[in-house]
Amino acid sequence: MHDVPLDGYDIRILNFLLEDSQIPRLELAEKVGLSSSQCFRRLKRLEEVGIIERYAAVLNKEKAGLEITASIMVQYRKSEVNAREKTLELIQDTSEIYECYSITGEYDFMLRVHCKRMNEFNVLVNKTFQTSFISGLHSYMLLSCFKSKQNLTL
Repeated sequence: MHDVPLDGYDIRILNFLLEDSQIPRLELAEKVGLSSSQCFRRLKRLEEVGIIERYAAVLNKEKAGLEITASIMVQYRKSEVNAREKTLELIQDTSEIYECYSITGEYDFMLRVHCKRMNEFNVLVNKTFQTSFISGLHSYMLLSCFKSKQNLTL
């Protein structure tokens, strides 16, 4: 897909939506400096061309009861038939995994997981991922978040 040209109004619309996806559309138009109909047309275009994929709520993980956040590096066994597909299927089927990235380097995937308690994380690492098709696993407990940026620089 080709880059979609964005002007200053589009970028302001996107930044306001990244701050609050439920901002009333009239308030959004006012903040952006457009009439409501112009703002609505631009918003629809951003949705139709796929720049806005979806709208989502951002949860406070602690208040939602998710005390453990970790990154897990996973390496699948290259010598086993369909190991990559089996690993991806396991990742898809594991509810504690919120993000999965294919990466370069020693490991094949980087996962971001959220667990309610340490025993849930322990089961994930010591049982769920102990399979014949996974050859390596390394986890990092995420202690404090100093920066979590929702707004993209366009």
